[in-house]
Amino acid sequence: MTKLTSRVVRRLRTPYDWLTWFWYKALRHHKIKMHVSHDITPGQPNLTVVFLHGIAATSEGWRRSIGQIVKGGELDNVRLVALDLLGFGRSLHANWLDYDYLEYDLALERTLKKLKVKTPLVLVGHSMGALITADFVANFKHKFDLARVILVSPPVLMAEEMARFPDKIYTKSYSSLHRLAGEEPAVDVIARLIQRFSSFRSNYLKTRAFDRSMQNIILNPHNFQTFTKLRVPTLIIHGRFDPLVVRSNLIKASKENPAYIKYISVLAHHDITSNKRVKIVAELKKAQKELARAEKSQADSTKNDAEAEVVAEARKENEK
Repeated sequence: MTKLTSRVVRRLRTPYDWLTWFWYKALRHHKIKMHVSHDITPGQPNLTVVFLHGIAATSEGWRRSIGQIVKGGELDNVRLVALDLLGFGRSLHANWLDYDYLEYDLALERTLKKLKVKTPLVLVGHSMGALITADFVANFKHKFDLARVILVSPPVLMAEEMARFPDKIYTKSYSSLHRLAGEEPAVDVIARLIQRFSSFRSNYLKTRAFDRSMQNIILNPHNFQTFTKLRVPTLIIHGRFDPLVVRSNLIKASKENPAYIKYISVLAHHDITSNKRVKIVAELKKAQKELARAEKSQADSTKNDAEAEVVAEARKENEK
């Protein structure tokens, strides 16, 4: 047995792990995708918006935002899709997964292809979902017609910050919860209390998905560099009272990549609040208007080319 195989086998802790590993890895019948919890598709959409949630949450965290867009009626021709990230909600949550950027990116790519997205695409990510969105855009931009990116409360930490402040409250507030949940009953009580006021779900604290996503995604030292490589119009929305996001890092990212990143701050905390939803909807309207102008410009150009061709043909006839 190879070292890699031995490592994987040690992760097969439950019948669910064995069954899913056999299905996805041994038989290779299916590629790993994300669960689609919401897919509201109008008759002829001209824009597709895909929402990704944060760590220890599910796509239900976007339900109010989607409802607001539908109720407003100002974005009638927009397809709205919400996904469960690997390890959360109804997506695959096996212990043999690594829960790193490559797995998330590939699962998102396969899901978008399965959805047969034929329109320009807007990706909206919250918290860890914002980090995954940024990494996906940086590495898979060429595979889709990405019109815009909206990153809500992305927890970007600098490598030197993590090295200098290993016991910072930020790290404790997330990373240590996984360990403490199994040792301190009080942690579960606190987590359930937090759950009442946010999209955070305490039942994910003891999972491998939470632990590895924390280490591989949120505490990844390369996140800031990924933001500087974005080449799609990007809006970062930050809550001024957010204790989990370092504001200065987001501002620095926007200054180092001013051609593509715009940073705005609203009166809000870390979760998806009404103030943030207003900004998201406004950005989607802006994207839709820009697409409409581009389509009109292309139509006018095609019409002018056709008219010029007719005139040229008429001249040729007259010369004869």
